[in-house]
Amino acid sequence: MQSASDVISSLFWFNDENDADDEKDQQIIEQFVHNVEDFSSQYGSEISVSYTAFNLRGPPSNFPDYGDYPQAFVMRTYGTWWDEAPSAQQDYMPQNASTITSQDFVEVSFEKAVYPLEVSIFETYNPGALVRIWARGPSSWMLLWEGEPEYVGDTPRIFSPQIRQLNVPTRILRLEFNHKLLPYYTELDAVLLRGKQPPNLSDYMKNNFSYSTLFYKKTQPVIEKGQLLNRILASKLHENIATQIVTPASLKQIGTGPPLGDFQNLPDETILCVMKYLDIQSLCRCAQVNRHFHRLASDSILYRSIDLRPYWHCVQSQVLVTLSMRCKFLQKLDLSWCGSHRMIQPNYVVNFLKDSGAELTHLRMNCCKFVDTSVLRAIVETSTNLQELCLRSVVGCSDWMCLSALKRLKRLDLYRTDITTSAAVAIIRSNPGLRHLNVGSCKMISSMDEVALALGGYCPNLISVDFWKSYSLTPNGIRALGNCKKLQELDVGWCLQAGGSGEWLGWLCGTELRKLFLGALRGVCDRDLRALLPRATKLAQLDLLGVRAVTPDICDAILAECRHLKLLDVSFCDQIQESQVLEWREQYPHVSIKRSFQSANLNTAPNPLFLAPSLE
Repeated sequence: MQSASDVISSLFWFNDENDADDEKDQQIIEQFVHNVEDFSSQYGSEISVSYTAFNLRGPPSNFPDYGDYPQAFVMRTYGTWWDEAPSAQQDYMPQNASTITSQDFVEVSFEKAVYPLEVSIFETYNPGALVRIWARGPSSWMLLWEGEPEYVGDTPRIFSPQIRQLNVPTRILRLEFNHKLLPYYTELDAVLLRGKQPPNLSDYMKNNFSYSTLFYKKTQPVIEKGQLLNRILASKLHENIATQIVTPASLKQIGTGPPLGDFQNLPDETILCVMKYLDIQSLCRCAQVNRHFHRLASDSILYRSIDLRPYWHCVQSQVLVTLSMRCKFLQKLDLSWCGSHRMIQPNYVVNFLKDSGAELTHLRMNCCKFVDTSVLRAIVETSTNLQELCLRSVVGCSDWMCLSALKRLKRLDLYRTDITTSAAVAIIRSNPGLRHLNVGSCKMISSMDEVALALGGYCPNLISVDFWKSYSLTPNGIRALGNCKKLQELDVGWCLQAGGSGEWLGWLCGTELRKLFLGALRGVCDRDLRALLPRATKLAQLDLLGVRAVTPDICDAILAECRHLKLLDVSFCDQIQESQVLEWREQYPHVSIKRSFQSANLNTAPNPLFLAPSLE
């Protein structure tokens, strides 16, 4: 790890033009993020800069200060709390958990392409979530570093792991995170890339990966149909894939594999039963053992659930062609994070859905740039039995209304999409069996009240709803949720128009409520929470961050009466002091009580930026 003094000097920009004395030193440059290309989630909103990925641009704003600052990049989850909530989602292929799982990512670009020598991450709050660093090459992603998640304590740090040396320059990095070990939100202040410039301008242009599709589109060799997935996943997962033409001789070798002894004498049904516990990487390796195993490992019964998200870095359009031959009975498909930089084209997805999507019941395409209107229409036309549809951070579709043709949805995740009010309402009305809905940060929904009214009128079995940072939601809309008698989870954090008063808490049924997030609703007071308590006996997670009128008295009552409570966030509650929090932690050790801070003095008032209405 690079010392703080060494990297702090980077704040003054290491410009190769400032020192003409040493030609060798001129080639080494250090640069901060020029632009944020993509990310999976952010604590901030689409109409603000506080806590957003945008804050990664440029040099650090807070380092070496430690604490919770709006000028940092913050993701939406931490710990295991979201996995324990009623809205928790299960992996389609749990056997993939043998690898280090990632929960979030952010992709950043730099002004100049360099041969990377060092990547430094400025972590200013709860460091340790970073698990992978990727670099974008001319036509593929290359792994620079991989490590286990950790928690290193309450201290800022500049994390500079030893990275793999590349023989091609890059200007795009992707960082992956796993937050499960963290006690609270992690915050990133900046990313520094140190590297050696290409020797001349032509090399720079050739490796300016904004133009990679122009330079490399015609030079990629043709891969024989059906072989690309095997070759990608049978290789070491995170090694650079060197594409080669598959020859008949290499196919012949599959039939001359090693003898398998008594194992090969087992009935096919027994071997298939064993193979269903394998991840895709292992399954494709089995297909290369011999012809017998190739036949079994290609059996459609093994491809009823497919999760390609762990392999997002190497999944290309041709992989869908390969899979379509094996997915006759496909029911669950996760393509999340796949298709960056045009690695997957929409027409391949459309054809795959038409060939293999007839029996789909669960489909996840979170953060997939290939999802356009043609893909949405293909989903509707082919997957009429769909029960779960997740399209987080999908933008650019012009016909969201077509999804209202689906009639059996139980879960719909539209976080950070550009769906409109009318389309959201139409989908809800068409799916009375809806149980889980996420419309957080949907900036094109101009009247979230209409969405809430539709839920109350058409979805009596609703279990969870996420309205996170929906600025058009008012108490009038929340009132309708009182009709949802099975509601277990409600997130109205930062729904500022609903925060003028908390009387609407009394309208919720409450008897099944297990998770309630009220972040920044400053009109909520002790009286409102007192009205809810007798009916919220199963409450396990309560977020009161920034609820300024809350006093220690009501928190005492909550801790005493909510016997199932496991999480209580009282960050930035003006009337609650750190000494009181320490008392509660000692008295209620089974409850994780959170209190954020912005300086070494925990009783200091929060930074004015946290409270500024213009940044909320």
